[in-house]
Amino acid sequence: MATLSLRISIVEKNVTKTMQFDPNTSVYDACRLIREKITEANLGQPKDYGLFLADEDVKKGVWLEPGRNLDYYILRNGDLLEYRKKLRTLRVRMLDGTLKTLLVDDSQPVANLMVVICTKIGITNHDEYSLVRESPEDEVENKPNYGTLTLKRKKEEKERDAKMEQLRKKLKTDDEVNWIDPSKTLREQGIDESEPVLLRRKFFFSDQNIDSRDPVQLNLLYVQARDAILDGTHPITQEMACELAGIQAHIQFGDYNEAKHKPPFLDLKEFLPQSYVKVKGIEKKVFAEHAKHVGLSELDAKVLYTKTARSLRTYGVTFFLVKEKMKGKNKLVPRLLGVTKDSVLRLDERTKEILKTWPLTTVRRWGASPNTFTLDFGDYSDQYYSVQTTEAEQILQLIAGYIDIILKKKQSKDHFGIEGDEGSTMVEDSVSPLKATFLQHESSRIAKVNTESVAKPAVMRATDGAKPYGTGHMGGAQFTTLTGQINIAHSPSTVQQSQVTSVLTEPQRALLSTITAGHQVITTIEKELISKAEIPELGSDPASLKWKETTLDTNKQNVSSQLAAMNAATAQVVTLTSGSVDEVDHTAVGAAITTITSNLPEMSRGVRMLAALMDDEDSGDKLLDAARKLCTAFSDLLRAAEPETKEPRQSLLNAASRVGEASHRVLTTIGDEDEETR
Repeated sequence: MATLSLRISIVEKNVTKTMQFDPNTSVYDACRLIREKITEANLGQPKDYGLFLADEDVKKGVWLEPGRNLDYYILRNGDLLEYRKKLRTLRVRMLDGTLKTLLVDDSQPVANLMVVICTKIGITNHDEYSLVRESPEDEVENKPNYGTLTLKRKKEEKERDAKMEQLRKKLKTDDEVNWIDPSKTLREQGIDESEPVLLRRKFFFSDQNIDSRDPVQLNLLYVQARDAILDGTHPITQEMACELAGIQAHIQFGDYNEAKHKPPFLDLKEFLPQSYVKVKGIEKKVFAEHAKHVGLSELDAKVLYTKTARSLRTYGVTFFLVKEKMKGKNKLVPRLLGVTKDSVLRLDERTKEILKTWPLTTVRRWGASPNTFTLDFGDYSDQYYSVQTTEAEQILQLIAGYIDIILKKKQSKDHFGIEGDEGSTMVEDSVSPLKATFLQHESSRIAKVNTESVAKPAVMRATDGAKPYGTGHMGGAQFTTLTGQINIAHSPSTVQQSQVTSVLTEPQRALLSTITAGHQVITTIEKELISKAEIPELGSDPASLKWKETTLDTNKQNVSSQLAAMNAATAQVVTLTSGSVDEVDHTAVGAAITTITSNLPEMSRGVRMLAALMDDEDSGDKLLDAARKLCTAFSDLLRAAEPETKEPRQSLLNAASRVGEASHRVLTTIGDEDEETR
């Protein structure tokens, strides 16, 4: 059988050794063999390391996928593979200027990294955000104030005439924003660990649901809306500009103080669009608006600002400057093309007035080439709409992104079980009548219910006139007489007391039943986690040591996999409950909770076995304690996810955060044992 001889470089230890592999070996198994054969490769958690095929050009290096075989990568004898850590740091700048450093997987495309980045920052709808690459000249221009973080796309030697370039800068179009390609890795795009990237909203789909219950997203939305208004992206009237500036002043300086807040207190360039900065007496108008919001909290003021900004006709529109053919003439003229969550717009290039609207539902096909973008509306239009642009690929990605989000939302609502989705899982729930709902007038009168026969005395008419008919009864079945305080539904009420209780729909009752069953599972597991698993006395012979090592590795892998599945389900619960109550898919939330409760028993068994096999008894106790705290966190999460709960949304987010921390503590405890046993 042919073998493959490869040089394996352990980057962290600066060691290179040659190993023989079967070409059909999977990359995952190859990593395991490397850890077994090369002592220096035992560095940390195996899942954090992988094989990297380096290249002279840093952008062309490739991470080998764990599920692929070695022969997939057409490796030759003597080729060098690097066994290195997949995790790298990424510096993420927020729109408010704060800089966060996060650990991300270098082998994953940016689209997958957005889940990790947004989760760590506290954003649930990760598919609506993306990263922007800032050019060096922008970083120099960024001053430590409330500037608008203007972004400029690097000129890729594209032919742009002076008139279009000047118009593009004036209109603040999306052509100038250098979005990072979500389908490629950071390495492939040449983004090293020292280069910061900017996080901003790319798709305006569910932003209308954001309020004070989600302060992280609210702040990002406020800053992005504020910057777009100040730099002129959204044309507004002078009256609206003063209104928004007054709210902004309240957010930054608090309640209006007549002695302090008077001209020339404000730097108007940071509160008003450039066209209104030099208007005489405008600062007094701003303070007049500021005075209207005394007593308003900062969060509520941001909600008011974003709500006002949403009323603008250009809000949520991504603009592209294109050229279209003038009707009746063989001449190209500038035009604005806009894309929103539900339509494609044709706008006036100077006033941004909407000239034509095409709903996304009417778009049948679209085509992009290096210099043109074409829309086909099928039966809704007798001709194509074609424009000249160098940003066709970017327009295509934006439209496709909105359609993907719409389809995801629709799929979650239209799911009808096995027939609706071939890959669906069947979940059996025991649903009992837990709660009934009535809207009625309540009577305070005490009444009794008596069971009687409907037969009444009759009258017999003989020739000598009517005579009463006597009745009697025979002994037999004894009917139950019920007495007690009840409400008589059909009787007129004597006291008008309205009683209103909430309505639980069928899916909500099913979810409540799932959560109740989940609490029972968690209670049982918490009792189990008090003690370690019982194992026979192990000797020091090779067979016993081998069994112990294999059992440890197997249970560590199982516990890690189960924690990953439960954390993913937790993130799903947070995402699914992010909208309004009417939009929540309770069936999907129930499925996510079932995933958590079905993985918990297996995780408990693995944890108890690991605790029993650990050489240090204290480490075993720590592991059990960490697992119990994880159960408590899951219990809090289930309580916060109950339908019609009185808990604020922040309780659910806090519970999800505690689940992440507790999971990390369990994994860390297992990792500490790894370091001690090596």
